[in-house]
Amino acid sequence: MNTAPVASLPKRFFQWWVGLFRHLLPPTCYFFVAFNLIVLMTNLLARDYWFNLSSFLLASTMALIVGKVVLVVDKVRIIDKFRGAPLIQPILYKTVFYSLVVLVVRFLEEVLDVAFKAHSLGQIVEMVLVDFTWHRFIAVQVWIFVCFLLYVTASELNALVGDGQLRRLFFHHRSSEYRLTRRQHIRALTEISRLARDTPRDRLLDPTTPQGSRLAELIDRLRRRNA
Repeated sequence: MNTAPVASLPKRFFQWWVGLFRHLLPPTCYFFVAFNLIVLMTNLLARDYWFNLSSFLLASTMALIVGKVVLVVDKVRIIDKFRGAPLIQPILYKTVFYSLVVLVVRFLEEVLDVAFKAHSLGQIVEMVLVDFTWHRFIAVQVWIFVCFLLYVTASELNALVGDGQLRRLFFHHRSSEYRLTRRQHIRALTEISRLARDTPRDRLLDPTTPQGSRLAELIDRLRRRNA
């Protein structure tokens, strides 16, 4: 009989909210920094000042929108269409997919903003075609594509080498030590594969045999490395 405790509704809701927040936070923070750096460089080069409150709020709002788009799109199965393919394929596919979704969301937001100011459908179309700053819209979209390309590349590499390994490599491990431990990890897995291929199952699982003792030693080594 299954006697596992069932979490209460408030606890499950809190865990769901925490998981949602942890998924939303990385892309939002990344695009918050990226968009505000773009705004800063634009202000310095084109307008001779370094801070503008409206530009800061616009960039921050856009980062939040992009973060929510990533959160929603990641729940769609089609986003993993090229899982297992050469890395360039999922990177380009996800970058284009994310960028197109953000493009549609941004355009709809602009149209809704115009709709609140216009008094008829014809006036909405006229304001979108005449008064809309298409060059600025396209320039921002190009930067969004570049930012997504960097973000997806980092995400795919992190998933490939193991979740959290890139963070450890950048902030905790020396690169030379990482290369050494990575090589040791591959050698241990190769030896385990050879033992499983050449040793009968009963001898391999018996810790008193040389093969079983070696298997336990290799597994302990891998566990220590992961810890």
